[in-house]
Amino acid sequence: MKKTVLAGLLLTFSIFAFSQTNASDSSWKTLEYAQVAFDCGNYGEALRLANKASAQRKAEIQHEYNIMEVAITPKQVQRVGSEFVKVLPILEERGQKEAIQITNKYLKLYGKDFFKDDINVLTDWIKEKGVYPECDYLLGQIYQVEGEYSVSYTFYQKALSETEYLDIPDSKYEILYSMAQLNKLRGDKDSYEKTLLLILDNDQNYKNKSLLNAIVRTIKQDKVQNVDRLFMLYRAESKYSLKALADLSSLYEAENLHLEALKFSALGVIEAFTHIDEILKARDSRYKYTTFRNFLSECGKYDDIVEWGQKNNIWNLMYDLGEKAGKNGCLVFSQNFFAAMAGSCPDPYYKALSKERIK
Repeated sequence: MKKTVLAGLLLTFSIFAFSQTNASDSSWKTLEYAQVAFDCGNYGEALRLANKASAQRKAEIQHEYNIMEVAITPKQVQRVGSEFVKVLPILEERGQKEAIQITNKYLKLYGKDFFKDDINVLTDWIKEKGVYPECDYLLGQIYQVEGEYSVSYTFYQKALSETEYLDIPDSKYEILYSMAQLNKLRGDKDSYEKTLLLILDNDQNYKNKSLLNAIVRTIKQDKVQNVDRLFMLYRAESKYSLKALADLSSLYEAENLHLEALKFSALGVIEAFTHIDEILKARDSRYKYTTFRNFLSECGKYDDIVEWGQKNNIWNLMYDLGEKAGKNGCLVFSQNFFAAMAGSCPDPYYKALSKERIK
């Protein structure tokens, strides 16, 4: 009932929003309306508004470039050099308020080092910014739900090639994950794998082969105490890798590459553990990791941690590590890992599954 009411409210809001759009709306506002339409399942309207947003963005950027070009051309400006700290006061003296606003907007988003502390670099960058990766990403999503996979993938690729111009740079991971899932839908295993690996390209933990080998070696020693030692010895923080690691682990497991599956599963669990461990330490100054079982008990004290784990499949990822350790012949490690989860896993489903595994 609540979902029905919410959907009705969203649809009512979207109809109202669309009726309010006009030529003076900014591209990001139009794209917001397009996103609402998409979320409501009104894909035709979402497509129309997304295309409108794309056209608006081109016009807006051309306007910004014209302003910047006029502002930095005078000799008085050029004489002071191109560093922002030197140019901005001159623009202030000349009353170039729009140029200052544009400059400060992009400096706030990207920082001066991104533009090599050079207003000419910024101006040239703006000239090329007529693309709208957020819009292309939404277009890709629209065509995907409509079953137009080839067109959808083309828009995802276009958005990925334009990530330099994303308002939120880390949004590129959303694009990559969508591309990966589309490849999976298309049955393109090679592209699916390559896209997931591309997500890990900035994960220094994954690139650290010594760390990976050490983690796997600890598991393969197959000792009772190594379940607790695993989390005592290793830490690895990463923001966007967890799903890619879990998906790659499943992919390799399906291909009977058990050792590769174990590597990705283990790193995913260590990264998830590290993230939660830091939260626990921030919340309770007395908390200190002692055993994996006690760690799981601490997680259960906080509903938001349990929910985050469920939302991001962390408890499933941990359960899978126990399974993959067993498939690699590490039966002692596997049984003790499941014993800890059976005793203290805060998710009742995986707690019950773990109990079954140690019977």
